[in-house]
Amino acid sequence: MAGKENDNVELGIHETLELHEVTTQRRSNLLKAHMMDAIVKDPELKKLLRRERQNSEKAIDEIETFLP
Repeated sequence: MAGKENDNVELGIHETLELHEVTTQRRSNLLKAHMMDAIVKDPELKKLLRRERQNSEKAIDEIETFLP
């Protein structure tokens, strides 16, 4: 998990729940891209899947800086 740069930010319960929902979706995307990478043969599709994994990992790290 990334450092807590945003410790001073206080979120409402609805905002916290929304961030958890977005994180859950990103984790799902990450898992799916990882599983698909094992079976995909097309190099361009593999490239897209790797980019999706990187983007999801980055988004998860960024979002987690806001969560308690």
